[in-house]
Amino acid sequence: MRDIKDKGTEDINERTSNISSLNVNDIVSIIHKEDKVAFSAVGRARAQITLVIERCLERMNSGGRVLYVGSGTSGRLGALDAIEMEPTYGMGKNYFDFIVAGGIKALTRSIEGAEDNTRSAVTALSRKRISNNDVVIGISASGKAPFVISAIKHARSLGCYTVAILNNSPSPLEQAAEDCILLKTGPEVIQGSTRMKAGTAQKMTLNIISTTLAVSLGRTDGNYMTHMKSYYNSKLRARALKIISSRFNMGEDQADEILRRNKYDIEKAMEEIEKSMN
Repeated sequence: MRDIKDKGTEDINERTSNISSLNVNDIVSIIHKEDKVAFSAVGRARAQITLVIERCLERMNSGGRVLYVGSGTSGRLGALDAIEMEPTYGMGKNYFDFIVAGGIKALTRSIEGAEDNTRSAVTALSRKRISNNDVVIGISASGKAPFVISAIKHARSLGCYTVAILNNSPSPLEQAAEDCILLKTGPEVIQGSTRMKAGTAQKMTLNIISTTLAVSLGRTDGNYMTHMKSYYNSKLRARALKIISSRFNMGEDQADEILRRNKYDIEKAMEEIEKSMN
């Protein structure tokens, strides 16, 4: 029997071959156990993840941005990560953006045929007006999605820094990109269902990449979300209040007054407080 590290996402998982005969508790247990493999896969890729982040920082410090490209689950995960950067760290599309095969509609429903459309990948990149300062990260569990491979090849031809995040090796995507983050999660609980372990490992990796970039680019103060867009709703305003009161050891009434005066812009509120302390 081959070791899991030598198996791909499309292989049969012998450990779950009898899953349809198990009770609910046992199914939950076996899925949970298999999910631990995703954590280990990310751990094994830490050195490469670190290298990619360092190279992304070089581009972003020169005015570049990170653009995720994917299809299906991988594309939606990239979109999720990019979209959440603006409210969390104040980093909008000029920092993080995404392209998903099938367009925006593919975020809410499956458009499986879109991943074979190589021309649309080039068109989508052209619409983003990418430059050689940008980073294009292709995400594909199989490493064979034509849409993603086409996007990476085109981006690399324009001088972009290109990265592949994938779960199988060797693969065409791995060969097309300048650098590769390989997440060997092996066969899925349900054969070929890469929305499971493979997707989990991809999501963890994207979290590490984007969060590390945000922190390194000064979008936090310690572990405080100082660039968070807190005016959107009451939950975020309450979080901003906690940040200011904790960060400067002041009462909530005083913190709230300062935040209101600055229209709940945490960064401006902090600048006012720090100025008054000097």
